[in-house]
Amino acid sequence: MLLVAVVGVLGAMACIPPGKYTLPPCTQTATPDNLQAQINGASSGAVICMDSGVFRGSIVFQGKNGVTLRGQGPKTTVISGGGVDGILVFNSQNLTFQNFSLYDGHPTDAYISNSQNIALQGLDVGGGGIGIHFDAGSSGDITGSLIYGIDGDGVLIRHGSTVQVDHSIVFNNGGSGVSAVGDTATVTLDNNVISHNAGPGVFAGEVPCAPLPGGRLDVPSCYLANPQAFVSAIHLTLNANTVQESGSTGVVLFPGTTTTFTGNHIVGNRLTGVFVWGANLTSQGDELSGNEEHAIELRAYPSPLQTPLLPAVGSLADDDVHDSIVLAATGKLGGGVLAQGARLDVTNSRIHDNRGIGLSFVNGSTGSVVGDQISDNGGSAICLANAGNVQVASNNVSGNASDTAGVCVETT
Repeated sequence: MLLVAVVGVLGAMACIPPGKYTLPPCTQTATPDNLQAQINGASSGAVICMDSGVFRGSIVFQGKNGVTLRGQGPKTTVISGGGVDGILVFNSQNLTFQNFSLYDGHPTDAYISNSQNIALQGLDVGGGGIGIHFDAGSSGDITGSLIYGIDGDGVLIRHGSTVQVDHSIVFNNGGSGVSAVGDTATVTLDNNVISHNAGPGVFAGEVPCAPLPGGRLDVPSCYLANPQAFVSAIHLTLNANTVQESGSTGVVLFPGTTTTFTGNHIVGNRLTGVFVWGANLTSQGDELSGNEEHAIELRAYPSPLQTPLLPAVGSLADDDVHDSIVLAATGKLGGGVLAQGARLDVTNSRIHDNRGIGLSFVNGSTGSVVGDQISDNGGSAICLANAGNVQVASNNVSGNASDTAGVCVETT
């Protein structure tokens, strides 16, 4: 299974250039015996270059400013946590970590708290409980790095942190590839491959109290007991990423999340490609292919079958939605885009060759379908069932189980 994951990731990596960063000259060197003392005594502008070899964690940065820690290269210089964290950063700013491996840290390979402008560049992060964890209003970026084989989430962003991940590979982790959780956070993902993670490729929202069942509208009672507790104010931006072969949904957007997607490839995920639950999605030029259950589902929160606390809102323009497959557990669905208690506008997009219905507006959904190509879907082109006002105009419709707008023909 790991070999399949690595082959898939390496194929996707060929499309992604390395992240850009500079290597400033060393001002001092460090061995495993003196590294912590070098860090403790470093002032702004220090560039500490570690020797090759293994440095045991935890390596601690407390109240530091303007320090760079650099290795001789991934797999050559290794910080190994073992039963402790690899790197701990507290109350610091303007730190840079470059060109080394982080391995087997517990609970984290790198934990960053209440610290600003923390850059992780060219790192190889493998094993451990959580890969890289930004917490407590921290900010920073991860560039040109590999994050893989983690027990839980590859990247975890919590409690108002602002993080950019670019030109990195996040794969084969036991949880989500990238998780943004808590009341607020601002997360930007640019030109990454997020692949073969056991959970969602990307998750944004409050921490779930229970998983939602696939293919059904049942809402676990823990959400209904206090619905407002699961509403966040996270903003997520995805540009030119590949999110593929997740063990569940490709991207999960929980209530209150606001998102902007541009030019992404969300393919081959084992549940819906993008699940928008009481969240807001703006999608431009994205491809969603080969996902299971649906390419995109927008659903009111907590349920479209009752007066919602939050509707889902979506705008899809110039998207390519195709080849969705049936949900394996039920042998049903496999549609392109499903709106349930949502406001959805779809323009200038291609919805084609999906196993089920091309576009569905159900359970009070409203919106528009204008200027789209909807073709060769195994179910209806445009299903309207118990829908509100939906404008349908100027579409090119052909080869579906029914080409008549409003008719609902599902296939199994």
